[in-house]
Amino acid sequence: MHEAAKIGKTGKRSNGEIGRREEGEMGLRRAEVKYSISIIKSCSYYKWIPYWEHFASLLKENYLSVISKKILLEFWIKHSDCQQSLKSWFQETSNAVWNSPKELKTDYPTASFLMDNRVVFNIKGNKYRLIVKINYDYHMIWIRFIGTHSEYDKIDATKI
Repeated sequence: MHEAAKIGKTGKRSNGEIGRREEGEMGLRRAEVKYSISIIKSCSYYKWIPYWEHFASLLKENYLSVISKKILLEFWIKHSDCQQSLKSWFQETSNAVWNSPKELKTDYPTASFLMDNRVVFNIKGNKYRLIVKINYDYHMIWIRFIGTHSEYDKIDATKI
């Protein structure tokens, strides 16, 4: 039986010894004392992750979560000239901490605000438009529309 399989959730082996963590060829070792550990099977070795590392994202500031990057990806495959602009918008937005439209306006002065917490971003010098809906309380952004400026003129931005 593999060494990782012998160690239970508390990090103790069946014979009572405290378990140690080894991560493949990296040679890293840490004593796991009094903390529960989870095992993630990856490739041909087991990686030990202390339970508190699973909640590390909750400890950082309330960064925004953008849903969904796939929409941006599909768009920049069709319109390759805006790929870098969309990637930088996604990166900046994912690392932003906006609690109100006023804070968003400091980072993006050209952003237009619509009712129901919808925001229109100009991408690549106003050649493309991106409409998102933001929930400031839960730090979430939903992409509602992305298109060329002429496609944007044909839709109702408040209802999309």
